Amino acid sequence: MTRAATFPVLFAVLLAILLSSGCTWYLPGIMPPVAYPAITPEPGAVLPRSPVYSFPFQDFEVRIAVPVDPAVYAGAQSAEKTARIYDTTTRDEEWRSGLYRAMITDPAQEPLYDALIREFRAVRAAHDLDPDAYLELITVFVQSLPYQDQDLQSPKYPVETYGDGQGDCDDKSLLLAGLLAREGYRVALLHFVPEQHMAVGVGCTDGGYFGTGYAYMEATHVSLVGVVPDQLEGNITLVSEPFVTPIGAGNLTYTRCNETRAIQAHLESLRVRIDALEQDLGVRQQALAVERAELVALGQRMERLRADGDSIGYNSLVAGYNRNAGLYNERLEAFRRTAGEYTRLVELYNTSIARLYDRAGIARALFGSSG
Repeated sequence: MTRAATFPVLFAVLLAILLSSGCTWYLPGIMPPVAYPAITPEPGAVLPRSPVYSFPFQDFEVRIAVPVDPAVYAGAQSAEKTARIYDTTTRDEEWRSGLYRAMITDPAQEPLYDALIREFRAVRAAHDLDPDAYLELITVFVQSLPYQDQDLQSPKYPVETYGDGQGDCDDKSLLLAGLLAREGYRVALLHFVPEQHMAVGVGCTDGGYFGTGYAYMEATHVSLVGVVPDQLEGNITLVSEPFVTPIGAGNLTYTRCNETRAIQAHLESLRVRIDALEQDLGVRQQALAVERAELVALGQRMERLRADGDSIGYNSLVAGYNRNAGLYNERLEAFRRTAGEYTRLVELYNTSIARLYDRAGIARALFGSSG
């Protein structure tokens, strides 16, 4: 009886000694292969302000005002944010995925997730958003938070990113993935190890980015779902295959990738056309300036002949002047038509680029409809 009662105590003491000694011994069945961080709320903490966010979406403005629990925020800030690896056979990808999931799903953040989702659902109901537009709403909210390179090895908890109102690629990706997963979307973190970048993927109806089955979503700035940026901060271009960490168990997919790809392709073709027109207009403008100078010089010569009473000389130049003036006016009119096209395309391109929070509106402007 006594021995049986003292064994757990002796084992607990032994385990405490092993853990406190800094040893990396792993006891299968007793210790987890990896221990992940957790938020321990800190009662009595205070926040200097309550976050309020406004951002444009489609053709209206969205306002999100959800307070942050100071105790949870302070606990998240002081949490370790690293994984303790006891089983040295654990692969890097495995413990990293576990760390991200632990930080996204920490139960202390559930009240914040619930409150944010209530706000988003109210917007969805007020504007009759379909599942694709609803995903875009949540995505644009996170994208609209200012990007700031934290220069940290570990990401922030989503509650920190929301409370701070800013974050880098992994901070914002964790927040976005956490929100979308709770609304039933099939989402994953896309980790680009060589480029030190993170994005979010959402299930799509085709092969997705790099054959992952997920459409690419950039969290650092407002952009269309399924469109990969040409360049990231620091002139970084994504070339590697991402490591995929599924988040949650949702099955909703995004069905507008064909449309967003068509928008992107059309914008790229507009950019090519604009560049060509700009070069052409520059050449023609120089040629017109030369022609105009020649006409002015010829006109001045004719005026001198007339002033000198040389009507024969004057009349000999009239036909040539009129012919050249006619050609000049034709070329000037053609130049103005091309300049008008250039102005229209530039306005269309700039308006579209500035309104990437409105996929449906861009599609209507470019194609006449959003199907």
